[in-house]
Amino acid sequence: MSAHLRFLAALERLPRIDHRVTAGPLVRGIPDFLQRHWLTADDYLTHVMVPFLDSEQEVEVDIDVDAAVYRYRSLQQRSRIVERPLSEITLYSLQVDMWLTDIASLIGIEARHLSRNRSCVPGHLWHLGDVRIAGTHDFAPVFVARAWERAPEDAMRTVLGDAIWARGGLLLRHGRSPASLPHDHVMRALDEFVRMDDGQDVFDASAFDRVLRGHVTPSGVPEPLQFFQGSRLKLPHFVASRELAPERAKIIKQMWGIEGKASPEMSWAEVNGIACTGYQSFDDAFGGKALREDVIEKLPQRGKYRVRRNP
Repeated sequence: MSAHLRFLAALERLPRIDHRVTAGPLVRGIPDFLQRHWLTADDYLTHVMVPFLDSEQEVEVDIDVDAAVYRYRSLQQRSRIVERPLSEITLYSLQVDMWLTDIASLIGIEARHLSRNRSCVPGHLWHLGDVRIAGTHDFAPVFVARAWERAPEDAMRTVLGDAIWARGGLLLRHGRSPASLPHDHVMRALDEFVRMDDGQDVFDASAFDRVLRGHVTPSGVPEPLQFFQGSRLKLPHFVASRELAPERAKIIKQMWGIEGKASPEMSWAEVNGIACTGYQSFDDAFGGKALREDVIEKLPQRGKYRVRRNP
C-alpha cells in the first residue's frame, strides 16, 4: 500500500494527533514515515506495564540508547533482567503538516495556489489549496479530512459552506461515506487516486480531473450558461458548474423540467414523494436557507419552489 495511504489510515485510527504516540498504531510504516519526515522520534516511555500474576503492574525501565534496548527487573523472577527493543517504548510526534505538503505536491497543486491557512478545523479538516482543472483557467479547492465521524459537525459544515469557495471542490479522506456536503463539495477516498506503481506512489491525475472537471472542456471552451447532467449543475449565476451530492441531484432532477420552458413550480411534498431523500425540507436537504436559495427559490404561492434557471 502507498505510504501516503498508510499514514492517513494511521491518522484515522488515532483518537488525537496533537499528542505523542507509541509505535502501536504506526508499526507497519515507521521506517518509511521517519524517512519522509512525517514522523519524528522524540523521547521514550520511562515506565511500562508488565505481567504480574493474573494482572499487570507498572515498572520503571532503564534505557540504553547505544544498544537500542530497554531493561527492567522481572517482577516474578527478581534475579532476571528483561531486555526489549527500544522501539517498543519510543514516543513519536506526528508531522502532519509535512505529510499534507507532500500530498499537495503529489496532486500537483501549483505553489502559488497552495493554501496559506491550511488548518480549517484543527485535527480534522485542512485546505491544501486550489488545483487547476486541466486545460482551463478554472481552479477548485482541495481538502483533506480526518476522522470525519468524530469531527465537530457544525465547524466542518461552516468551513465547507463558506462563500469564499467560488465553486465546489474535492474533499479527500481515508474512506468514502454518503455524507452530503455544503457548497456541493464532493467527498472521495484518497485511495481512488493514489496507488503504488513499481514501488512508487503514483497519483491518478486523469481520474482526479474527471471528478473535478464536469463540463469544463479540455480545450478551455466556456461552460454553457446552464445545464443539469448526471449530478453536475450549472445555473446562470454560478461562476462554474458544481458537483451535487446524490440526494440533492435527485431533487434537481425532479425540478429541472423541460429546456425552453420555465422550471416547474413544486412543493417539497411533491418532490420528495418521488425523490425519497430522507430529508425534511428543501432547507434541510441543502444545508440551510442561504444555501438552498442559491439553487432553489421560494415562490409567493404557499409552499411552492422552483430551480433558479432560465426558461
